[in-house]
Amino acid sequence: MVPKRNKNGAKNIFYDNMTRVRAGDVVFSFVESIIKAVGVARSGAESAPKPAEFGDRGSYWGNEGWLVPVDFVEIDSPIRPKEHIEVFRPTLPAKYSPLRANGDGLQSVYLAEVPDPMAGVLRGLLKGQVETVVEGYRSRLDPQAEDDAAEQALRVDPNITATEKEQLIKARRGQGLYRSRLDTIETTCRITGLSRRTHLRASHIKPWRLSTNSEKLDGNNGLLLSPHIDHLFDRGFISFADDGGMLVSSKLDPQVFARWNIDPAKNVGQFNAAQRQYLAFHRDNILTP
Repeated sequence: MVPKRNKNGAKNIFYDNMTRVRAGDVVFSFVESIIKAVGVARSGAESAPKPAEFGDRGSYWGNEGWLVPVDFVEIDSPIRPKEHIEVFRPTLPAKYSPLRANGDGLQSVYLAEVPDPMAGVLRGLLKGQVETVVEGYRSRLDPQAEDDAAEQALRVDPNITATEKEQLIKARRGQGLYRSRLDTIETTCRITGLSRRTHLRASHIKPWRLSTNSEKLDGNNGLLLSPHIDHLFDRGFISFADDGGMLVSSKLDPQVFARWNIDPAKNVGQFNAAQRQYLAFHRDNILTP
């Protein structure tokens, strides 16, 4: 947890980075010059009271700071980045780097963004440990429970009107304004070709629980899917490329496609620009490698 501003009231890029975290983001724990743990953010930043156990520390804080809930796992083979600085140095960002050019950390850095090239080096040096942590996190997720928690938070939000809440909750169930908007964009299940609306589910591309309120109601954030296809898509066993190619998780038993008569080489057709943005999120955050 961090304050929202510096002692003098100025903004701090590393504090502001807390607000850029999204559910599913990977977080590397760098303590005593060693990366000892890897975590996955359960959600974005939340405004929360300063913990009483902080005592006199952070006396300049306001009443609230930024809190990001992260599930950390201590890794079996930690690494000391300084020992690999020759590999890291070309990937260090010009500004707000989490490491000095000599491999030392920066005392003033709390949460630094790790550029993709640097993250790639970290993943390589950690030899599959990041992927193991992420896979373990995803296997523990219960989408139903996550949606229930998000719905409960929405129900008690004093900043949303009762009418808006009703539409947002209906959207979770594939009903209401969201469904009517989706029906103007999608007409059939992209894989089975079924067109009878009664037998199709209005599935969010970016999961309802992770969507903003406007995204929850956006018809472009949805597909009409047969129930068994919805299961595969919702659980990250399949996704789609922008050009309509089907992407299949290595975790999916090939017998599923055989038993359900699904052709993994099938092209389901192109998507509009807005849908492609949501599909990029699905590929990056929901599809299991």
